Amino acid sequence: MEYKIEMNNVKVIKLVTDFFPRPKWRYRLEGKGSGEEFRDDFLIQELRIKDQKTVVDMTGYNRYGPSFISEAFGGLVREHNLTIKFLKDHLEIIHNDLPSLSKTCWREIEEASQE
Repeated sequence: MEYKIEMNNVKVIKLVTDFFPRPKWRYRLEGKGSGEEFRDDFLIQELRIKDQKTVVDMTGYNRYGPSFISEAFGGLVREHNLTIKFLKDHLEIIHNDLPSLSKTCWREIEEASQE
């Protein structure tokens, strides 16, 4: 698969193999595979690497709940104060079977930025 990315350094996180096979939950205290755990233990570290584009590949699971998406992606804005501009420059979200899922994640990011 080819990504259109301006940066030389790209990190691909395959969510269901690198993180958890069936992600759900909002908070870590609810169980393994939460949005909070993914964001804080996986995603934020990659986004903080200078001159790196991070691709989150959500392919392989089709039942991501709104609470997981809200915490994992909206939490980048709410909890880590990242801007939409920064995220658009450094983050790509894909799902090969459900392209609309990427739009859902970005909508969550945009809504979080307006809170």
